[in-house]
Amino acid sequence: MASERARAKLNAIAGRKTRPPPKQKTRPLAQLRAWWKVSAILTSGVAADVINSLLKLARAAAAAIRARVAAVVDIALAAVDVVATVFVMNDGGRFHRRHLLAEARRHLALVLRGRRRAPGLDDQVVAAAISAHCLDITEPRTVRGLEAGYRLYTARWPLSDLPARRRRRPPHRDGGTRG
Repeated sequence: MASERARAKLNAIAGRKTRPPPKQKTRPLAQLRAWWKVSAILTSGVAADVINSLLKLARAAAAAIRARVAAVVDIALAAVDVVATVFVMNDGGRFHRRHLLAEARRHLALVLRGRRRAPGLDDQVVAAAISAHCLDITEPRTVRGLEAGYRLYTARWPLSDLPARRRRRPPHRDGGTRG
């Protein structure tokens, strides 16, 4: 029987031998669009001027949709989403402000879909999250606990609403565990 170390080496060798070839280099979007256009003209059998006309119409429609659909950030909703995500992703539900800030930035990137965000919007989401949905559980007696950036938080939701975690059974009085 192979040792744990030998098994790990064999797994690594098998992984390298079965790995697909490396991906192609990334190309600029403009270059890809030009290639797609040529490909559509060559493979569809449709005249180039028809393809160009369709592309022009599609671009105009996309611009009109983008102009009408404004990305709206609801700070209160973003705060709930950010705290819920950070709470779940940090085992034990303990997190710092930096975790909330990183998740707020991910949330805003998703909601705004590449548009610029107002300066400080991420901080507004974090402030709303902390004030409405977080409980400060920092140990005030520690030196780190006195630092503003090191505050330790958890979600301010009733634990009865959360699924029960599997816990180790407490040891029995005689030192053994209950079965």
